[in-house]
Amino acid sequence: MTRQTRTSTRTTKRMTGTVPYEDQTISTRAIALLAGAQHASIDVHGAGQDGARLSLTWGTLLLGFSAVDQVDALAEAFADSQSAAKRIPERLDPKILSAEIGDEAYLPAISVGFREVPRYGVSTHTLAPGRLDSWAHRRNCLHIRVGAILFRVFDQSAHASTLGMGGLVATIAKATLPQHT
Repeated sequence: MTRQTRTSTRTTKRMTGTVPYEDQTISTRAIALLAGAQHASIDVHGAGQDGARLSLTWGTLLLGFSAVDQVDALAEAFADSQSAAKRIPERLDPKILSAEIGDEAYLPAISVGFREVPRYGVSTHTLAPGRLDSWAHRRNCLHIRVGAILFRVFDQSAHASTLGMGGLVATIAKATLPQHT
């Protein structure tokens, strides 16, 4: 189960197309909540040509990549977090997470296009009571920040399936995208 919420927005200062500028926002941070096995769809556009793009649709999160090194940064972030993942529960019932967040239909769809190689960081956290995720206040979760996205991983099942998915995406990227941004 993948969940995202936009935590901060900034209004753009110029009009694009026919959308009034006051209705445009740029998401400056996003949090993706991961529990249970993860699944995604991978699409490649213009493979082997200038302007080739790889799209990863993961729940309501759409990630766009234009170079292998961007994909590698995402895969490396999850690979570098393997030792920290041992500190989170093996499996968390996704129904617990769904009960806390509510209906997926009310979650925003977020699209992130990487223009350069994102930096990443990994840490473990014990969630504080009284927050949206207060049910887990005595549990550790894994925070993996990749660029503007914070992946909050609640169990090893989500981590392992995301790690496997990252390897597959990296293999496809190497066959279809240019190496560098």
